[in-house]
Amino acid sequence: MTKVVALKKEVRSTKKASSKKVVKAVAKRQITGSYAELVHGGNELTYDEITSFVRTEAGGNENNVEVTALVDKPEDVPFGWGGKKGGVRDILQKAFLTGYNGDKRLGFILNQGAKLGHSRKKPNVLLALLNGGYSPSSKYWGTPYVKLTVTK
Repeated sequence: MTKVVALKKEVRSTKKASSKKVVKAVAKRQITGSYAELVHGGNELTYDEITSFVRTEAGGNENNVEVTALVDKPEDVPFGWGGKKGGVRDILQKAFLTGYNGDKRLGFILNQGAKLGHSRKKPNVLLALLNGGYSPSSKYWGTPYVKLTVTK
């Protein structure tokens, strides 16, 4: 059975799914037999939803979650580059898009970011890349540039 989790409620499909059992995520989480992902699905993602996703889908281990870019190169993200080159936001945005020294595990990237002063509990750069900007007034809001994936 395939399930789609939305906000605080669980919706279960009673229809027979195809052999892949992949359901288009209307909300935020897409869960199949082999992987789970968190990606913007029309509603704003929050820090609590990231934490909940890691807890429920990755066994509470951030290193079981991979950050996957939805763009070909970091420069394709149209926001977040106005700060100091080589600054915290610049380093973290590139890390979330390409990996930190090639390592794309969420836990590893958050640990490296914490050394630079970026919050592990409220990773605003990650949240901006998931939501499409730093605020709902962004003209790119609703366009995800990364997704979080757990392979089971």
